Amino acid sequence: MRNFKPAARMLSGAAMAALAACATAPDVPTSAEPAPMPAPPPPAAQPDPIDIDRGAGAYPDKYLELEDAYESLPPTGAGAPGIAASRAAFREASRTATPVQDYLPYIDVAIEQDILVAGNGLALQDRYTRIQIVTLDPDSYDVAGVAGDGRKSKKETRDYDKESRGWLSRTLMGSRNVTRTLIADFDISNPDIRTTKALFSSTFRSDNAKGEAWATNESISVYATPYFKVSPNTMIEGRFRIQLSDERASSAGANVMNALQTAANLIAPTSALVTFFNAPAMLQASNFLSTQSTSLFGQSITEESTGAFAIKSWTPDPILIIRAELPPAANIKNTQKKEGIGKWVVYLEPPIPSVFTANTFGGDDGAPDFEGVSSADILSFNVGTDLRVYDYIFSRLELSDQITSLNETGDVDTARLICSRISRGLSAVGFTTFDAAAGVWAASESDQFTQAGRAALQSPDTCGAMQLWTRMTQ
Repeated sequence: MRNFKPAARMLSGAAMAALAACATAPDVPTSAEPAPMPAPPPPAAQPDPIDIDRGAGAYPDKYLELEDAYESLPPTGAGAPGIAASRAAFREASRTATPVQDYLPYIDVAIEQDILVAGNGLALQDRYTRIQIVTLDPDSYDVAGVAGDGRKSKKETRDYDKESRGWLSRTLMGSRNVTRTLIADFDISNPDIRTTKALFSSTFRSDNAKGEAWATNESISVYATPYFKVSPNTMIEGRFRIQLSDERASSAGANVMNALQTAANLIAPTSALVTFFNAPAMLQASNFLSTQSTSLFGQSITEESTGAFAIKSWTPDPILIIRAELPPAANIKNTQKKEGIGKWVVYLEPPIPSVFTANTFGGDDGAPDFEGVSSADILSFNVGTDLRVYDYIFSRLELSDQITSLNETGDVDTARLICSRISRGLSAVGFTTFDAAAGVWAASESDQFTQAGRAALQSPDTCGAMQLWTRMTQ
């Protein structure tokens, strides 16, 4: 429609010119051919409709450059290397974009997931791993520096005298409780795990009745989770938040790290492995920890940064890096005088195939070496509160009738049923294929089976679990 109206106006002007010419021209025979109409002038150049829709000045040139860079990226079907290259190209282009406001002045989180997504590394599927958080400050915390003359580089130190208040201030101004803390939350799906860790806490409490007290706590290295089995759809979401509070009239005097540590006793895993039976308790305890840490703060400032990714393979490099800074205790809103408290890195532990043994054969499959592992070691492994592998197999899987039948007849089909039920059950609660096979063997060695039943159950032809066990032990 934009092009139609100017054209219509031009034709009307041409027609009027032709009529005027006819009115002034001498008479001609009616049979004469009419004079040809002059060609209309070329239409004026029209701007690109896209530019018109954007509006003048609606999008700066740098944003258009970003858009062009994004459109030039290879399609997602190009595979993992293409995706990584595309992301790198887009990140490079985005560096020229207009700077944005820093709404998280106290916390920065970097995520490295290209290796994890691309799958270029040790396979994690059907292996165990766990999350470890380690402080990253080699200039201050290296072993040689601490064991020798102390920190390598001089740092600004916390000034207790500067934070202190005199007796008169405590009397006239009332109590004061300043709390500054860094907390890490992890949500893992498949298996479903949630855990909360306090990485740093600094508190200052001042009142006329109890005087003044300071507390500083730092986590140098912590395991955020026990070992857990990685499935094809395992996802990890990490949330890191700074919580700041300055309460002028409070008797809570909360020491966040101590409060969280006390509450963490609820989450102390009864097993080195996350299983179906202890995961709900971990979830409940983590919810309590999050609620507890939030309730410790009245009027406060909270900053939170979140990163989520799927894990396909293992890398020795950190998957997350966290840098945190804190405001001075005198004014938690003073972002201009913030002070660095350190950096933390999040690693995935190297994958292991078994929680029953640390030895492996190596090779492509990295199968565990169960040399020296007894059936008693496996059956006594805790999978939950007051629940061992032995209890789970012989009490929860409801196999008593089949075991009685197998002990009496040695029937191969019955042995196959028992073997499949045990291996499937152990896999479902959180064990790898290797450990499930070890569990079947350990169960067959227990006092629940006669010699005939044991021989039938341990035959390599009974089921896949016993075939795998045979390959690992012969």
